[in-house]
Amino acid sequence: MKKFLVMVLGLSMLEVVYGMYYTISRPYFGVDLYGAWMVVYLIGAEYTPSLFSFMLGALGDSIGRRVLMAIGGLGVIPLFHIFTLTDWRQVVVSVGLFNLFSWLVFTFAMSSIIEDRARIGSKYSVAGLGMGLGWGIGALIAWPLFNYLGNYLFSTTLSTIYALSSLLVIIGYSGKERENTTPISALKTVFSELHWFAPIILFSSIGLSIASSMTSILLDYKIRELPILNKSFDSRLFYGLFYGTIPVLAGTPARIIAGRLVDNRKEEKLLLTALSSYLVLFLVLPFTPPILYILLWLIPIYPFYDTSIYAILSRNTNKYEATATGFLASINSLAGVLIIILNTIKPLENTIDYLVRISFFLGFSLIFTIYRNLRYRKEHE
Repeated sequence: MKKFLVMVLGLSMLEVVYGMYYTISRPYFGVDLYGAWMVVYLIGAEYTPSLFSFMLGALGDSIGRRVLMAIGGLGVIPLFHIFTLTDWRQVVVSVGLFNLFSWLVFTFAMSSIIEDRARIGSKYSVAGLGMGLGWGIGALIAWPLFNYLGNYLFSTTLSTIYALSSLLVIIGYSGKERENTTPISALKTVFSELHWFAPIILFSSIGLSIASSMTSILLDYKIRELPILNKSFDSRLFYGLFYGTIPVLAGTPARIIAGRLVDNRKEEKLLLTALSSYLVLFLVLPFTPPILYILLWLIPIYPFYDTSIYAILSRNTNKYEATATGFLASINSLAGVLIIILNTIKPLENTIDYLVRISFFLGFSLIFTIYRNLRYRKEHE
């Protein structure tokens, strides 16, 4: 248990890094330097490098998970360059490399959590709560630190936290070191167990990535429109608070509830609730006034979504947990690739484009989840 808590501390610090990166990157690149088009490329760069995580997970199950987690520590190098470069192409490459390495650390850490299938709900809730608090802290301190330290010192701080977090995750890792298998065997087994889950993950990931990124930019504008803020006040100080910190605090009770429901094997109903709630929320948000927008943004749906995803992953995997978490990362990565392709063919230019894409991707994942639940019931009647 002590080692598990050390790993959770490392994951929490890793989320501090993510919280700081995301809180700065959306307004900084999407508003200050370039435009909303840049956010689409950031999404692609964040997800695309993990395309081979399925194979890397199988490799880790075969030769040893700690080896690949240690390689993930190299993420400090591209992380430092994200906010110190000016060419948008170099920024995108740095974001991609950072996410490749950080996904190695995160993926293998999560593999040890889904091993405990009897307590996946409660165990993931503890880890999720720690990661959520880390995200909230990172979001809260991001803009004050960025404005005070400047690009280079901020990047140095970010990289240092990442290095410490990676080290703690490796020290606290208490799962299996490897499986007595070959990578090919692990890939075949996990794919046969989880192939039905791929469309749900893929379409929901595309929908949520587009929705959360676009609405996070809109949040920046909405905060500036608040009547309580005068023109001389730096609204970015509020951005981190509303973007990450308060949602995390509001999500704490929801995470506990989600953990208990999952331990009672309610994960698929939980996923249905999360997807339907997200669909309604993201379709309504663009048309709401600032105060209502912020209140709706704070509704804690995400604990139900991510807890149910990892619970379903755990329940439907007999072994090869690193391969299974790699499978999840690869599907999320494929979502990033498809977002880039979609935006290249038809850029996201207006609210109508946004509504159509959210309706299609989240709607499809919701319908497919309903179909899966109905089919599962018929098979077990």
